[in-house]
Amino acid sequence: MDHAEERNPQGESYVHLPLWRMCNKAILVKRNRVSGRYIAMLRKKIVGITLFYSLAYLIAYIMNPFLVSHLELSNTLASLLWIHIFTLVAMFSTVFAILKLSNENCTFSTFGIRKYNLGNSFLWAAAFSTPIPLLWFIGTLIVGVDTMLIAAKPSWASPPISLQILMSALVLWIMAGVLAFIFWETFPYDFLKDFPKKFVIPLIVVLWAGLYNTPLSTGKFDPFDVIFFGFLFTWAYHKTRNIIGILMAYLLNENPLWWTIVTFGSKTEMAFTASLILRMLICSISAFWIIRTETSKGTNKQR
Repeated sequence: MDHAEERNPQGESYVHLPLWRMCNKAILVKRNRVSGRYIAMLRKKIVGITLFYSLAYLIAYIMNPFLVSHLELSNTLASLLWIHIFTLVAMFSTVFAILKLSNENCTFSTFGIRKYNLGNSFLWAAAFSTPIPLLWFIGTLIVGVDTMLIAAKPSWASPPISLQILMSALVLWIMAGVLAFIFWETFPYDFLKDFPKKFVIPLIVVLWAGLYNTPLSTGKFDPFDVIFFGFLFTWAYHKTRNIIGILMAYLLNENPLWWTIVTFGSKTEMAFTASLILRMLICSISAFWIIRTETSKGTNKQR
């Protein structure tokens, strides 16, 4: 029998349940409560990420054009710097608000800044970037260094490049990297950590493609940027969970930034070619190291 009727000293009857039935009932109630909290948390995440991307697109396509039309600066580089500063402040405010609404803390790890795997994150991102300097170097052999320098030249730049412009350009690309990889890749990835990565990563890549260079308004859609910086760099973060090395690899492979660096000095053509060879070697060595490491891991697993 699962239960037995008994009477208390006052003569009232009551049903006595066995201990195992009581335990099962308690476990079931606890599971229902846990699953209820989990579902509520997932709903909060969906609302949060929807709000995040809605505001990100609003900032990119509404706020930034408004700033461009109202910033009365004759220097294009200065305008770009101010726009990136405003954008970073707006994106940080967005992330902070969403985390508060989700009852989560805003920490360094929220933005992919961690002590471990810094070197590995650079190796993965640099390895994925190997075709970039390789193809540009092949381009110098086919069409010449001068033509590739014209292709790499930023629209706002003209030689000679002063030290002030060089430092401003470096700050500009660092801010662009923080925006593209910390806010548009790292935060969504970690915020959606409870969801399957086979859904999260494609979602990040597709929505990242609509933000990077704002192609819906400028028409500047580069599939190579989406493949390398959108998908492969997100995958590098998936493997390492550290964004610092990925930012370093991004700066290593931004040819307009390197145009600014080599134009600062003399013998621009030689310096640009040397920079391509150096970057190609760094990326190739990184690719070799990653392949070797992953192969040895696979071998050890088989054993």
